[in-house]
Amino acid sequence: MSAEPVARRSLARLTLHTFTNLAFGLGLQIAAGIAVGRLLGPAAKGQIAYAGYIVALAATFGEGIRAAVSHFGGARAIARTSVWGTALQAIAGLALAGSAVACALAVTDSAHAVAYLAAAVVVPFALYLQVVNVIYQLAHRVERINLQNTLTIGGGGSLAILAAVAFFHAGVPVVLGIWAASYFVGALWSGSGVRALIGGRPRFDRPGLLREAASFGGKASLASAVAFLALRVDVFIVAAMLSPALLGIYTLALSSGELIALAGRSLTWSSTGTIATLKNEAEAARLTAKVVRGTLYAGLAVALPLFFFGPWAIVAVYGDRFAASGPILRVVLPGLVLYGADGVLSFYLAVRSGKPGTLLVFESISLAACAVLTFAGVLRFGAVGAAAANTLTYALGIALKAAFFCREARVSPLDLLIPRAGDLPAFARFRRAPISTTSVS
Repeated sequence: MSAEPVARRSLARLTLHTFTNLAFGLGLQIAAGIAVGRLLGPAAKGQIAYAGYIVALAATFGEGIRAAVSHFGGARAIARTSVWGTALQAIAGLALAGSAVACALAVTDSAHAVAYLAAAVVVPFALYLQVVNVIYQLAHRVERINLQNTLTIGGGGSLAILAAVAFFHAGVPVVLGIWAASYFVGALWSGSGVRALIGGRPRFDRPGLLREAASFGGKASLASAVAFLALRVDVFIVAAMLSPALLGIYTLALSSGELIALAGRSLTWSSTGTIATLKNEAEAARLTAKVVRGTLYAGLAVALPLFFFGPWAIVAVYGDRFAASGPILRVVLPGLVLYGADGVLSFYLAVRSGKPGTLLVFESISLAACAVLTFAGVLRFGAVGAAAANTLTYALGIALKAAFFCREARVSPLDLLIPRAGDLPAFARFRRAPISTTSVS
């Protein structure tokens, strides 16, 4: 661990910092998406979005390594130099496999070959970034990694894409090239600060830890990949069954709903390092429940105006060619509100409870349900049917995880739903009581 002293930070401060960075990055991504949609059309937007979903699927396998690093370097307090050395070995193996699969798909699926080839380049850097971020979280350096991500993959790359498309009329290959470059720069910059945070060079001195981490992380990786498919298999089914233009329209509706995820991602990103390292199980459970409540109510506050004004805004910003995204957005919004709580519940199950196998079972149930519902929905209702399947799957997944969490943590389901005075930021209350290096207040 780093010898640097860490100033005490409240969860509210970290969440605000994370939210600000995510909102800034998302704003630039939206601006770049508008330029792509208006100047290159729905088909090009669908191709670029599809490449992003491929990389996101590959990066889910990095979640297993993240979970292992959190479990062994946090809850188990094993030397982080050894934990990080083990993680690097796992990343290298997954990166080679992921890039090889993407290249093979490019050969067999010529319609999306450009997307697959771009993904093959990005996968190694995306996996590395997915895992290295947890080192910053465990060291309570959330603000530093927020800034690095915003200036590279979050906002910097999107700004470059916006300029390339708007001023130089760049096509899909150039856009994907800029996107890949942002991941390379992000990985290089984030990796440069790791040695100070773990207290030295990564060590490869514990082959037994690699085997143990492979077992633990393998289950968590599989659970994460299945979770992603359960929540995004609709995109792949829409890509296979409908036209490229409809794929662009559908993915625009989903990305418009990403505004809801900002609060949930901010709270989860800022709190998981503390949830993993708290010594008291009851405090970890209380913090988890608090984050669930915060994500649900923050998501609802964003979803209501989106429901009423989102379809109009899509047409006003993207043009009449994307008008069909409006009804899809309205159907998927309830599920996106629920999905805000998914990240912290999954983290608690896999890392804090140390039961990635149970999480895998839940995600497998959700995947089977989503695949069947999406296929039937697309056949009967087209893209709107896929959106309905998406929402039903979100509801099922959250219900399973919330029920398990309540039983495991011995808390009431009402603790996940009813807001409390303590949920307010410290400045809005009479007093606060930090419980750790990163307080839950």
